[in-house]
Amino acid sequence: MKTNLLASILTGLALLAGSADAQIINLRLSVKIIVHPTSGNMPSGISAQTLTNAINAANEWMASYWRGYRYQLTEVVAIGGPNEGGSSGPSRWFGKTFRGGTEWTTFYNLAQTNGLYRLRTNQVNIWVATPFADPGDSGGAMPIPPGEVSTLGGQIFVDDGAWWVVHELGHFFGLLHTFNGESKDNCTPGDDGLTDTLPDSNCWTNLNQVAQYYFGRNYDALNDHQKIQVGDVYFNVMSYHEATNKNTLENRLTEQQLDRITDHANGDRHAFATGFTRHVSSTGNNGNSGLLRAAPMRTVLNAVNASASGGGDIVLIQPGNYNETMTINRPVTLRATRAGSATLGKP
Repeated sequence: MKTNLLASILTGLALLAGSADAQIINLRLSVKIIVHPTSGNMPSGISAQTLTNAINAANEWMASYWRGYRYQLTEVVAIGGPNEGGSSGPSRWFGKTFRGGTEWTTFYNLAQTNGLYRLRTNQVNIWVATPFADPGDSGGAMPIPPGEVSTLGGQIFVDDGAWWVVHELGHFFGLLHTFNGESKDNCTPGDDGLTDTLPDSNCWTNLNQVAQYYFGRNYDALNDHQKIQVGDVYFNVMSYHEATNKNTLENRLTEQQLDRITDHANGDRHAFATGFTRHVSSTGNNGNSGLLRAAPMRTVLNAVNASASGGGDIVLIQPGNYNETMTINRPVTLRATRAGSATLGKP
């Protein structure tokens, strides 16, 4: 799955804006570390550097997906402590798990009414109240649209690795677990509703079990395409198969998963993103906005012209041949998916 944007740009195509670095769409994050009510100390092992390391590691994964998205750590702030209400302020949650049920309802109601919780409306809110997570225990709870669109963030159990960032923000931008709806009684696989991830089961602990279930033979006996299918679910960011090694092994996202993230970053989660992605397909329609993968524009030129005149947007081109000549007169980045080659300006 190699990205290949072959720009055979002919005489009618001139980049008037000159050369520039590729544009990035940042997904903004605000981290609030809840400190001890009397000492003001952060949870054990947690610091601003912990969060910086995790975001940097996550952005290495994001770069490998070729969509132009990055996580932007806009702030890391300590909240609570003796000068901010003591045990009656945000520090009432120090060391506690409040990510679900009535505890979360109480917490979030306070966050919406008490400025000490530092709730942001244009940054994904991440509250950290517990120590550095043990191996395999990082994660948390983030709202998944469209069912929880009113919530602006959640509690996270952090370490300094990439997985919790990409996984939990995957939820925030619309991704379900690959094993969503799994029957735990009989290990019947669950499904995330995307066709390029196989239904998944937490009962599987190695690649051979997945391969045997779907193809009736061990992983090493599969062809290359089958190996990709098995690996894409077993090593998926939204799976749970390699808990203690997830910061190095569970790093895959498929094209449809990335499309879903893009749809939400363009739509109900756009307040947290710094730009738009415009989809283009050879089967699209220029009457579309291009903001949904299912409703792409037809030509690259129309997508470029729909992009912000001051820059910050990306035009994402699906595989195909786009026999266009054009003048690009604004800063915009053209990208192709990993699904195949996109060729510009060539009959």
